[in-house]
Amino acid sequence: MPFEDDLGKLLSDTAGTFTADRKVLAEGSLVRGRRRLARRRAAAVAASALAVVLATTTGVQLDDGQHRDGEKKDPASTRHPERDYGHFAVSAEDMRHILQNGMNASGSADIRPKLKATGSSRASRPATATIDFGDGFGAARVTLSVRRVDPAQAGLKTLITCPPKDESPFDECTTQPDSRAVKGYTETGKTGGIKKWAVTMLSSSGYVIEVATYNVAAAKAPASEPVTRNPRMSPSKLRNLAAFVDGSFTPVGEPDPLGTAVPGSRAEPSDILPVLKSLLPRRLHIYSEGATGGEGHVVVVDGKTGQRTYVQAVRVAGDKEMWNERLPDGTKVGTRQSPGQQPGVVQLRVDALRTNGLWMSVSAYNAASPASRKSGSAPLITAAELRAIAISRSWLVAR
Repeated sequence: MPFEDDLGKLLSDTAGTFTADRKVLAEGSLVRGRRRLARRRAAAVAASALAVVLATTTGVQLDDGQHRDGEKKDPASTRHPERDYGHFAVSAEDMRHILQNGMNASGSADIRPKLKATGSSRASRPATATIDFGDGFGAARVTLSVRRVDPAQAGLKTLITCPPKDESPFDECTTQPDSRAVKGYTETGKTGGIKKWAVTMLSSSGYVIEVATYNVAAAKAPASEPVTRNPRMSPSKLRNLAAFVDGSFTPVGEPDPLGTAVPGSRAEPSDILPVLKSLLPRRLHIYSEGATGGEGHVVVVDGKTGQRTYVQAVRVAGDKEMWNERLPDGTKVGTRQSPGQQPGVVQLRVDALRTNGLWMSVSAYNAASPASRKSGSAPLITAAELRAIAISRSWLVAR
């Protein structure tokens, strides 16, 4: 019998007695399958890398920094196509929203604001926005101008470079390390007249951004008395406003949803709640808490009677100016009591407006919420305690 026949018979005889461990076989197949897949992936990656290397080195060897016609070629320009700095498209409504959202982000109070704006559809024409408002101390104005430029354009650096002091038209001027210049001057000299502080920023995305604040809202200072107070926004707030505007435009010359959202439509993170909790009298026990944007509130409870009081702190732009006190640092304080929505509910409210424009309002209701039924004859917190919360310097670091 040939060898092949003997082997076939032997296999046939033993096949019925052979029992395979199916689990082991399955696991072995999975392992082998994974190994084959890994090898295929590694080979694909290696091939791709090799293709990139070959393409790169071949390009360098063939071109050697030149076109085929012999002209020199900038390698950087071949890797990064030039940006179209001639494209600029923004509407007047977008500009109004950008300025108002930027003002809100800076925490500046603006009472009865009046906004004007112009859009732009070409780089040669700036887009502008102006807001005139009251701030509790008088009238004020903030202006914004944005135009599209090529950052490499000659002469732009002079916009963000302060002139020598002996030749400067500004009372003060500082050049910032991040392509910004802060300038300040008084139109009619060191005392009286219109004061203006401005920030000029050259954005790496291709924009010249100019924001300015004045201590009056009119084009000229009132003739009745000199204007001695400083402009509404500090230079640091102006720098933050300029940065907000820069983030409100894309590198391709169009507005970004960050700044053009309808003002007040998007809640922002807030530090108001933790500050409010830290300033509450220790005798009060917090039952619940919450926060939305520039507001924070707690419900405190009396453990013996179950009486509840709603306490709320709000950073406001100002509604009714009812001041009955002025602190030595210039802060205006107003305390009032008014009826709530439900019978027997009262609202205690204390407002504090600082000279830097920060306006905090703290209220308390003898109810679990402003719309709830009465819970006790009076709030668990006094007007004096609310006043201490409202005038606290802790609000200066809250957002």
